[in-house]
Amino acid sequence: MKAEVLLFLSMRVLHVVLAAIWFGAVFFNTLFLAPVVMQTGPAGGQVMTALVRKGMVAFMASVGGMTIVTGVYLFWRFTGGFDPAVSASRAGMAYSIGALAGLIALILGGSVMGRSAKRIVALGEQMSSAPEAQQSGMVNEMSALKGRMTSTGKIVLGLLFIALATMALGHYV
Repeated sequence: MKAEVLLFLSMRVLHVVLAAIWFGAVFFNTLFLAPVVMQTGPAGGQVMTALVRKGMVAFMASVGGMTIVTGVYLFWRFTGGFDPAVSASRAGMAYSIGALAGLIALILGGSVMGRSAKRIVALGEQMSSAPEAQQSGMVNEMSALKGRMTSTGKIVLGLLFIALATMALGHYV
């Protein structure tokens, strides 16, 4: 087998596996983990802190970023170097829509969800040493950040579903 074909197949497998991990993690976090964390109060905060410290934000960013990078390579190869005629085909447009949805999901995930999670952890750490008068404001900010993460998580999940659907159907449209 030629090295070029082996590279393409390896990148395609890597892209699909990374996309599956990314979608599955967002699905689990949005529909199961986040609601449980919200319901359990301080114990949920401890779980969230542990997840952020364990590297969940960096993991999600890495998986999403590598999915995009491998996708760019695959699109470049599919279009023969980003040939506008191939890019304008139905398959090219389907892949482009999926790529855009994935890219927006990555940006929203990092800029809203990742930053919010880190800020919640920082507020939780500051709360024990903060004066009582400030603690209620910190709790309100944490609650607002959790709400923002919940709504953004649903948007990211929808965008990733669009990306997966268009990628799966791209060759058939």
